[in-house]
Amino acid sequence: MSKNRVYRAVCSILLCVLMVGTVLVPSAKTKAASNNLLNTYGALLGKSGNCVTLNQLQNANTLAHIKSQYNSITLENEMKPDALLGRTPSLFTQDAARKLGYYLPGGFTETYVPKINFDTVDKVLKICYENGIGVRAHTLIWHSQTPDWFFRVGYSTKYGYVSQDQMNKRMEYYIKTVMNHVYTSKYGSCVYAWDVVNEYLHATPSGWEYIYGKCGNKPAFVKRAFQYAHDCISYFKLTDKVSLFYNDFNTYMVVNDIITMINYINSNGKICNGVGMQSHLSTTYPSVSYYTQALQAFVNAGFEVQITELDATNKSDTDLANYLYDLMKNVLRIKKAGGKITGLTFWGLADDVTWIRGEKPLLFSRLSVPKSAYYSVLQAYTDSGYLQGGRLPSSSNNNSSTLRDGWYYIKNINAQKYLQVKNNMGGNSVNVEIGTGTGVRGQKWYLTNTGNGYFTLKNGNGCMLDVQYGANNDGTNIQTYSANNADAQKFKAVRTDANNVYGIVTKVSADKKALDVYNFGTYDGANVCQWTYYANSCQKWIFEAC
Repeated sequence: MSKNRVYRAVCSILLCVLMVGTVLVPSAKTKAASNNLLNTYGALLGKSGNCVTLNQLQNANTLAHIKSQYNSITLENEMKPDALLGRTPSLFTQDAARKLGYYLPGGFTETYVPKINFDTVDKVLKICYENGIGVRAHTLIWHSQTPDWFFRVGYSTKYGYVSQDQMNKRMEYYIKTVMNHVYTSKYGSCVYAWDVVNEYLHATPSGWEYIYGKCGNKPAFVKRAFQYAHDCISYFKLTDKVSLFYNDFNTYMVVNDIITMINYINSNGKICNGVGMQSHLSTTYPSVSYYTQALQAFVNAGFEVQITELDATNKSDTDLANYLYDLMKNVLRIKKAGGKITGLTFWGLADDVTWIRGEKPLLFSRLSVPKSAYYSVLQAYTDSGYLQGGRLPSSSNNNSSTLRDGWYYIKNINAQKYLQVKNNMGGNSVNVEIGTGTGVRGQKWYLTNTGNGYFTLKNGNGCMLDVQYGANNDGTNIQTYSANNADAQKFKAVRTDANNVYGIVTKVSADKKALDVYNFGTYDGANVCQWTYYANSCQKWIFEAC
């Protein structure tokens, strides 16, 4: 990301805005002292990250700091096309390339192909694999930092640009060779996400545009890039473990274009998981609400979102702390409501190594020296109701006393459909799912309080709601079974911030897991399972007396 891409609005009334803005709680540092980025955001979102270099990873002190706060890294520049291809081409024959495991597309007629330098990538993967650190691979296709010779006839700037068909082959060669190299490596399993295409909607003229022209928000070559990347993760059976992203800056300014483009990319099947929201921000622009509107729109569109490249220029440490507190509160609110936000990556370990010269946009002034912004980000986590490990407070004080014994329909908030047994059947090991309300017996549940806040739910067809085998695992199926007074048939209603809306936690998990509509399903027949309770919308239920 180059310096001139950060929008800095000059606001003459900044001081007034700050005076009426958020005021940090004085005890924020004390209250958040036992937390860190790893055991809060890393646990809740799955990934807490930062951008680094190989040299930083090879420094013992820096690596120790990284491991104390993050479980993910993004290489700042060393995995971009110019770093792998080089400023000048090093060509060799197709046969020589094949012997090194390079991917050569069918119908690729060029005699020579460019070598790809994996030396740095290989060293980074080994360090990350051995230290339990995930890698966001950044980036495959980008108009910037891609050598111009890569687009030219004979890989030479002396000649003109190649045809679209020839460039398609080169793009397939590059994407599949890089990804194949990673996933055939002993250490490649640490790569969990790829920025397949970077900043297309903000692209300046480059070889991509000279060859493909201006493509608007339905660019065929971008869709093709995602197809090549998806081919790779499908080949290695990683579609459930690796996500493919479109990554861009100032996403809040092009929300509709991004949604239109990703829907186009996925028009023949899902090959793009969602959006990497580059977040090179300023405390004067964008406003927290403007940024939040974009995040909410992407979540509403069904996209996975990772917040990438986060830093914020500011007027003071306090200004930065207030801004990031408000921003993180909104991010966490959307997460708690069920938004698929799976990563948070800051762009720089400390102010003394930031790419924005003369600014102090990060959480640490120097390595392991936190600023007030660091504590405000952790305070936002705590104030959003989360504990260490991505957990909500124990439900031990939230019992089902407000739910009286009796018959209920139980409706899922996210899907607006009802808890039911499959095919309205009775019996043991009958699957439990959601469906459109019809009032059949299989959608009726008799609640019986059993003490200590727990209750059982007996279906209208005569069997009890049951956690299969009484297992305490995410994904354990929910079924019906004959009454046996086991903990697998005991549940508790956990209050939420809405009237008559509850999470339904399981006794076998010590109230840590809850009834969950798998993968936020909203269709008739979407499966209900047990999953760690985050109070997501797919885990919230309304009890309707019947």
